[in-house]
This record gives sequence, C-alpha cells and structure tokens, in this order.
Amino acid sequence: MSESLRVPRLMLVTDRRRSAHPLTDLVDAAVRGGVDAVQLRENDLPAADLIRLASQINEIVADRASLLINSNLTAAARLGLGVHLPEAGPSTADARRHVGPGVLLGRSVHSPAAAAAAVGADYLVAGNVFATPSKPGHPPLGPEKLRQIVGMTWSPVLAIGGITAARVSEVMVAGAHGVAVVGAIAGAPDPAAAAAALRVAVDEAVPEDEMQDNTQGVGPVRVLVNGKDVEVEPDTTVADYLAEKGFHDRLVVVELNGTILSRRTFDSTVLAQGDTVEVVHFVGGG
Repeated sequence: MSESLRVPRLMLVTDRRRSAHPLTDLVDAAVRGGVDAVQLRENDLPAADLIRLASQINEIVADRASLLINSNLTAAARLGLGVHLPEAGPSTADARRHVGPGVLLGRSVHSPAAAAAAVGADYLVAGNVFATPSKPGHPPLGPEKLRQIVGMTWSPVLAIGGITAARVSEVMVAGAHGVAVVGAIAGAPDPAAAAAALRVAVDEAVPEDEMQDNTQGVGPVRVLVNGKDVEVEPDTTVADYLAEKGFHDRLVVVELNGTILSRRTFDSTVLAQGDTVEVVHFVGGG
C-alpha cells in the first residue's frame, strides 16, 4: 500500500488565527515533531489564496506526511491532494469521483449515527471528545460516546477536541486509531516539541500487533455492488473483481458511479472507497 494512503495517527488541523507562528513554520515544526497528516482548514480564504497556501504547504510537507484540504473538492482535485469532508458535506462517493483514487478521504462525525452513515471514508474524525475553546457551547462526547462511534464504523477513527498528551491513552483505550489536534500544537510555544509529546503518547498507546503491522490505514476497500456492501483488497480492478466472482467480462455490463464502463477499461479501473457498482450479468442460451 502506498505510504501516502496510510491513515494517520497524529493529525494537525490548521487554524492560522490560533497559531503563534506563521502557518508554514507551524506545519514544518509539527511534521518534524511526528505529525503524519495535516488538514488545511482555512475555509475563509478565497479559492486562489487557498490553492496558493496549499501548494506552499505541500512543498513543506513533501513525502513526510499527508496533506488534506478541508471541504474544498475543487482545490483538492486540482492539486492532487486528499480532502476532509464535514459531517453534512457531499457523499463519500461523490467526493471520491471528484478527487479521484489514490488520495485520502476523511469525514468529521459527531454521533454514532453519523459514523454508521459515513460508508467508504478512509478515516473519520470524531469530536469534540472533551471540552475545547474552539467549540464553545458544544457538550463534549466523552470517551464512552467515542467508543460507540468506533463501534459503528469500519473506518479508523481519530479523536479530536480537547486532546492533550495526557488524554491520548484515554481515547485510544476507547478505540481511537489516533488523534487530531488544533490548539495542542498551534498554541504551543514549541510546536515541534508539542507534536513530539503527542506522538510519543500515541505510539505508546498503540497495541503491539498494530505497531508491527501498521497497514490498517486504508485497509480493505468498501464498495457498494448491486446494493450490497462489499469489501475488496486495495488496488482491486474491475477485471479482478469480475474474475473473483466468476463473471466472464464479455457477459456483463458494468456501471461505475453511474457511468457504463467500456470492457477495455476493466483491467485499468481500480475500485476506490465508496464506489457504487452495478453488474448486469447476461446468461447465454441456445
């Protein structure tokens, strides 16, 4: 599996207003400290400014971490970056069609029901778990509700909201795959040291078997085939799936996300998270 598609353990969610440092410097320090994904959440910026900033940060991040853009599918697709969707944003399948395969696609959720509905996301961010200044008036979920959210989804869950290094073990015990933070790094005098402390806490809380085989990430790809939820291995093509199910490619019509595929593309079309597939099988007779 591509390293860029690994689901992160420690995500920085940006908010330039809360940073004591220029955003580019903050991101560089955070990644040096152990952040393995940066979610660029600067939704008030004009599109051109957002794309310019994302390009700068992408050069800084390079291959050290994943970079995702919050909400803006057009910017993410233009730059070939992942995207993070709000709970009430576009469907996972629609977003995947927009940004294409090979990039991370995540979604925020705030309840077990929302987690159950977020089929096909590579990861979820659940919160706010604890009280946080960024969500005044929002009652925290607490670790028990986080546990319920984790239990309602196949996707790895990152906990967000009031996360500190001291609280990491509490959310990891509740089933979180990792954590996402804003102020714990952005508001720290030394962002690299703050990120390193969080990274140590996360790594110490990861079960040993997961540390030995850290391929949970994207894991099996979940697609909807003829109305049924199906799991396939990463990089499975349409031709691979048809062969596994015993279909002859000359006796089927395949519709992917509303578009009928040419048989010539079966070998090159890779199934992605959230794809909707319809397979019509013709039975020969004489």
